[in-house]
Amino acid sequence: MHSDPRVLRQISFFERHGFEIVLSGLEYTGEKSFYPLTKAKSPFFRALKLGIMVARLARIRVKEFLRHSSLKDLSLLQPTFNLILANDAETWPLAVALRKSHPQAKVIFDAHEQYAKEFSEMLLWKWFHKRFVNFVCKKYIPMADKFITVCDGIAQDYARDYGVEAHLILNTPDYEPNLEPSIEKDRIQIVHHGIANRSRKIEKMIRLMDHLDDRFELKLMLIPSDPVYFLELKELAKGRRIEFLAPVPTQEISSFINRFDIGLFILEPVNFNYANALPNKFFEFIQARLAIAIGPSPEMSKIVLEEQNGIVAHSFDEKELGEALNATSLEEIREMKKISHQIAGKYSNHQNEKVMESLLQDLGLLNAEPSLESINLSN
Repeated sequence: MHSDPRVLRQISFFERHGFEIVLSGLEYTGEKSFYPLTKAKSPFFRALKLGIMVARLARIRVKEFLRHSSLKDLSLLQPTFNLILANDAETWPLAVALRKSHPQAKVIFDAHEQYAKEFSEMLLWKWFHKRFVNFVCKKYIPMADKFITVCDGIAQDYARDYGVEAHLILNTPDYEPNLEPSIEKDRIQIVHHGIANRSRKIEKMIRLMDHLDDRFELKLMLIPSDPVYFLELKELAKGRRIEFLAPVPTQEISSFINRFDIGLFILEPVNFNYANALPNKFFEFIQARLAIAIGPSPEMSKIVLEEQNGIVAHSFDEKELGEALNATSLEEIREMKKISHQIAGKYSNHQNEKVMESLLQDLGLLNAEPSLESINLSN
């Protein structure tokens, strides 16, 4: 709840619409009412859960989760809930169970990924989790009043596999009206930000520097979620034109990286969700008024090619992207940044809020008249 941009935007949206918010998650230190998603278990129940996971008993695993959740405490809360918004598949059974004690509540599921294919490249994940997540998706998604997800490819896959309609709410940040493309510098500065996750193969973006001419520098702003991998990346970066930057709060990313020129993301499609990625960072690049450099990830490249605000390599080979960047003039980069400036409103959270308002109106939870303050999205 402290770092997920999508969840933070949801909290802000409902606050501005006058909802009283109760939170349930892994941890929280703010002032809102909070109930831990799962309660502490004895060694016996931890061993029992492991046995259930090994045996792949999906239905029993759901019951075990609900038994150690805050379901009882949340069920007794008054006044009763009007809306239950559940992020991530593991919380969906809790949302459905909670509706039994709050029968007038509407339920919205938010799928940040295609959960049944999340880590499909990992054998252990397939054994321990795939059957469980597929069971949750098949059984619980049809019980939601509305179902939302992050991009077309994932929405279409949910429709094929589970016969459900997903409404799109992109991972777009808030509109930054005061940002403009940064002033031209002697060097072309490339930036990548995110978590230091080994499956993302960030070393490819480090090795990209071996194929770029001296005009380019790379800035890496990484959260060291895997400290060993993070240190490996720092060691690999030595001797290259690379600087590691301290992470900034989620809400400040766009304004911070505005000082750079190109937003970089090479994400090999090692699983379904990587193949269909349309992440926060992509839209933060646009909001920061940067040119974009990516591999041929279909959801991202569809926007870049349509808007002409970046470079899409024909493969995920860093050498090929390096050649494309070397062939790009400073004037072309400047024009790409200008286009990102022009489309920043189009790819901002304001558009998502219109979608969410429409869903709430359909559910009878919001008046038809727009209640958000209008903002100027033109440049």
